[in-house]
Amino acid sequence: MFLDRLSKEQHQAIFDLAANLAAADNDVSEEEVQYLKDFSTAYGIEFDLNKSDIDMAETLSKLDSKEVRIITLQQLIKISYKDGHFGREEQDKVFLIAQNMGLNDPELMIRIEKWVRQGFDWLYEGEQMLKHL
Repeated sequence: MFLDRLSKEQHQAIFDLAANLAAADNDVSEEEVQYLKDFSTAYGIEFDLNKSDIDMAETLSKLDSKEVRIITLQQLIKISYKDGHFGREEQDKVFLIAQNMGLNDPELMIRIEKWVRQGFDWLYEGEQMLKHL
C-alpha cells in the first residue's frame, strides 16, 4: 500500500536493507526469503540476497524524505517479524538504520513497531475468522 509511493530506486534500497537485515540473526528463514522474493517480483528488482557488503550511506541517501524513511522502517520491522519474532540483533540493526536516517525518536520507533504488529494481528484475525465460517 505505502510502497506504491516510492520510486524504483527506493524500492531497491529497501530490498537491499531488508536482505541485509534478514541475515542479522544469522538465520534467514523461509518466510523472510519468501517475503523478499515477493517484494522483488512486485517491484521488478533482481532477487539477490548477497547484500552483506552494501554501502549503507549510499543506500540510505536514496531515502530522501521522512515519509520514505518511515515506510522503510515499517518494511524492515515487517520482515523482521516474518520469522515470528523481532530479535535483538534485528532490533539493534533497525534502530541503527533509523539513527543513520536521522530518526532518533524512540516514541516514533515504538509507534512504527506497533503499526506492524497490529497489521499482522489484523491479518491473523481475518484468516481465523474465514477458517471458521
